[in-house]
Amino acid sequence: MTRIGILGGSFNPIHAGHMRMAVEAREAVGLERVLLMPAGEPPHKSPEGMLPFAHRLRLVELAVRGVTGLSASGLEGSRPGPSYTVDTLTALREKMPGDELTFILGSESFLALPSWRRGPEVPHLASLAVVLRKGADPESVIAFAEANWPGMERVGAMRLRFATGESQLHLVPMPVFEVSATDIRRRWCERRSLAMLVPAAAEEIIERGGNAYDQAWGRRVDI
Repeated sequence: MTRIGILGGSFNPIHAGHMRMAVEAREAVGLERVLLMPAGEPPHKSPEGMLPFAHRLRLVELAVRGVTGLSASGLEGSRPGPSYTVDTLTALREKMPGDELTFILGSESFLALPSWRRGPEVPHLASLAVVLRKGADPESVIAFAEANWPGMERVGAMRLRFATGESQLHLVPMPVFEVSATDIRRRWCERRSLAMLVPAAAEEIIERGGNAYDQAWGRRVDI
């Protein structure tokens, strides 16, 4: 059995915060590998301003190159319709029945999980690694979990077990990264440096740009 983490997102583009999130979760939970998985059609974001899937996947592939325990997955590109987490995890369980899955998400996303499409079912499909964002209070996150999934058992200071007994909830502290994909796209349009904000290999491709980038993010200012 292999312990696999899944970190999904639009990755428009992938940045240092995404990478650190994957690394922190892998180390804290003891995952052998984390799959960074661009959404084919992000269900909660407008397609306007979104790079084509192939471009976003390519940036992820470049970003994880040489980083221990991180891999890119193009699974969502082959599945039609919006990329709902519950459907993705169901597909992964069918594809990797012998592996132990952990879905990685930020604390703000976890607090919204009950409102997702079949969100309450997600812990039945995988354990959760909730990465604590800036200002997130661990006890508040735990209280939220206990209120929405009754019968949880605390098995550590930062770990709980769901009532089913199969899935666990891990709270993962993370260094503060004040970086967002929105800010990166704005900086790109303004021709400002992206150094240390995106992985170096991905930065080279982003700076090269092209028609897909112009159409999704807007034209860059003239030099």
